[in-house]
Amino acid sequence: MYSQAAIRIRRCTGTRKDGRLCRAWALWDDPRQLCMAHAGRHHRGPMPPYRYRLSTRGKYISCRCEAYAWLHRPGSGLCEWPNPPRYRSTIPAGTRFMGLPRERRR
Repeated sequence: MYSQAAIRIRRCTGTRKDGRLCRAWALWDDPRQLCMAHAGRHHRGPMPPYRYRLSTRGKYISCRCEAYAWLHRPGSGLCEWPNPPRYRSTIPAGTRFMGLPRERRR
């Protein structure tokens, strides 16, 4: 869960037509801190088939803080992005829980 500082960084700075602030998340790579609609990256016209939309998912910038020994999503788990983490994971990179097999996508 995001901290209050992370929410201020991630929220869109645009305003809606009725004058209220936009409540959407800003794009990671937008220097103006705008969401997809306010940055002008939303689609127009009919949507392509589902198999072609997989590459348009939102991409995040990986966090490299010392909460984990591997790259991870900012603000996830022990990571308190943009603040430094209070705890560190002792799990070495390259390992995962082997109790349950992973389900395969078709």
